Amino acid sequence: MEIIPNTIGIFYPDCGEQLVKLFERLSRNQNNFASRLIIVPHAGYEYSARIAFKTYSCLDKNVDNVVVIAPAIYAKVFGIVSCDAESFKTPIGNVSVSAYKSDINNKLFVTEPAFSVQLPFIKYFFPKASVTPVLYGCEDYKVITEVIENNISNSAIVIVSNLSRFLPEREVLKLDTEISRKILKLQLDDLDSELADGAIGICAAIEYAKSKGLKLIKIGQSNSSVYNKDTSNVVGYGGWYLTQ
Repeated sequence: MEIIPNTIGIFYPDCGEQLVKLFERLSRNQNNFASRLIIVPHAGYEYSARIAFKTYSCLDKNVDNVVVIAPAIYAKVFGIVSCDAESFKTPIGNVSVSAYKSDINNKLFVTEPAFSVQLPFIKYFFPKASVTPVLYGCEDYKVITEVIENNISNSAIVIVSNLSRFLPEREVLKLDTEISRKILKLQLDDLDSELADGAIGICAAIEYAKSKGLKLIKIGQSNSSVYNKDTSNVVGYGGWYLTQ
């Protein structure tokens, strides 16, 4: 079974040629690290593609699987759910699926944008890799840390989260500065869904980094007002990669 995400043509172009041209343009500023874990935003590409692309370029390209850990935005999810479809469609080719051993709910992966907007980046940077889809809702971040721990040796890990959201620009800038400081210092206190919709995933990444003596380095930070000039209803975006 092939899943066709409903983000195609809405969050990013439905034309493969347009998508490749966008990525080629963004590739002028890419990095060449070999990290096994990144934190990336999820939004329409006009808002977040620049940061997301630059952050994806930090990942180790010598893996054949990418585990995407994303919050469920539109549906109530308790625990972790995965997908056992054969593949996901993207405008630049299908991405094969390697299911995580958990509850399966294929329908969620049609409509949940935090996960599906990652697929074109994965296809571009890892053309032959499979994806392991993980959506979570009400979950202890330590469970997500275990997912990282159990997969990072043979997969790249993508933690998906926007930052503060739907607030005036001044508040977003203040809150996102605080989030960035917590990630840099690997501080878990008061880092919750009020600050970031993927706070559970971010906390899991912080916990993993602390346990291994590693760091999370910021690659970029921005917000929606930079692109649409609306300073009253703003969403923050940031990208980080795991390193020694």
